Amino acid sequence: MGLKSSALLLAASLLFLWPATGSASRQTTSPGQYFTIRVTVTNAKVTLSPTHAPRGSTAIFLLANYSSASRVVALGDATLKGHRGTGFAVKLARNEEKRILVYLTYRGPLPCSIISGGKTTLVGVFRVT
Repeated sequence: MGLKSSALLLAASLLFLWPATGSASRQTTSPGQYFTIRVTVTNAKVTLSPTHAPRGSTAIFLLANYSSASRVVALGDATLKGHRGTGFAVKLARNEEKRILVYLTYRGPLPCSIISGGKTTLVGVFRVT
């Protein structure tokens, strides 16, 4: 009688715990994806490719200045003097390349502009979806 009641108690407890284990989903704190965005500056044009990435991912901006003069590449809401929001501003010398990592927490458009000789030129928009 004792063995039969123990088996019945074990079966009842497993039946009671089964819905809790079956409905639990595995959630981790793993980081989002990494996206490589190439920004190339020449005398004739500026290319930004790709032009969008999802929110929560890490963007690796590969900046290259192949123009004949130094340029400042600005993305989003940042200046050389201080960081005011999501984005960056980086001065690139002639034939210089840099890598900038940005964690994309902001959803929406981030304007990309080039500053040269005190003149700012909007060259495109990077979108965080």
